[in-house]
Amino acid sequence: MYIGAIDVGGTKTIVAVIDDRGKIHRKEQFPTVESDCRKHLDYCAGVLRRILEQMNLTEELLAGIGVTLPGIVDNKEGILVRAVYEKWEQVPVRQYLSESFPSLPVFCENDVNACALGEQYFGLGDRCKNYIWMTVSTGVGGAVVSEGRLLRGAEGYAGELGHLKVEYEHPRRCPCGQQGCLEAQGSGTALNRMVEEACQDQDFAAALAEISPQADAAACAILAQKGNSTAVKIFEQVGEYLGRGIAYCINTLNPQAVILGGGVAASLDLLMPGIKKAIEACAFGSLQDIQVLATPLGYEAALLGAAALVLQG
Repeated sequence: MYIGAIDVGGTKTIVAVIDDRGKIHRKEQFPTVESDCRKHLDYCAGVLRRILEQMNLTEELLAGIGVTLPGIVDNKEGILVRAVYEKWEQVPVRQYLSESFPSLPVFCENDVNACALGEQYFGLGDRCKNYIWMTVSTGVGGAVVSEGRLLRGAEGYAGELGHLKVEYEHPRRCPCGQQGCLEAQGSGTALNRMVEEACQDQDFAAALAEISPQADAAACAILAQKGNSTAVKIFEQVGEYLGRGIAYCINTLNPQAVILGGGVAASLDLLMPGIKKAIEACAFGSLQDIQVLATPLGYEAALLGAAALVLQG
């Protein structure tokens, strides 16, 4: 069985043909056209047609098309309610793509929810039926899977882990307008900010410059792996914020595991000391022995999530 998968990210988009075992047969990646959502969807449809031609497949051989979107999604109607870009509001994505592929069902979902579903079908879901999926990237997103089913909540907003409050004494302002949210304290954006602030120390700045001309999280991770104490402390602090958020989820939902994806999760080994410290301080005693794991789906988690939407549908 072949599936069309479209992963629309905040900065990049991937279009692919995937089979029902999660094998990516062919894919193309390109920048997301921020200025015009409909124009971008047109381009995605054209790329998918080109991939089908390259594989000598007709659209009738696809089981459907799964689409992940970076924002609030009405998955029942296939509408992108709102995303971070101007004019990316109330876009009827399902209807729009169905005009290009009238013979195929189209399924749409928020990208993080799709990652959680992708985990169920292609990742750790074969041994975990109750888990938290957390994306730690530019921001922090989350999804909750209970007994193998995605929890959506009354309005479909369940899993907004990025807006758990994890800092009260010295809170940072979150893009949502509030203070001290996990997204403001424990995201990739927060990590970059902490690195920039630490560069006020000339010794740290010089050590970082030897790694890369960019004073960012990636360079800091390399420096931390080399044992630089300031770099190590930065990752421990970010890990502690993540751990506080994870502890609240543990106490409330009692999952088998917390699965992390996103660019920052690639440095899970550096984050774990802080995560463990916060879990020990904030989680109920008998629930502290929780598995915190990096997703095996890696960079393609949302893309595979798009395929999972079709399988679920």
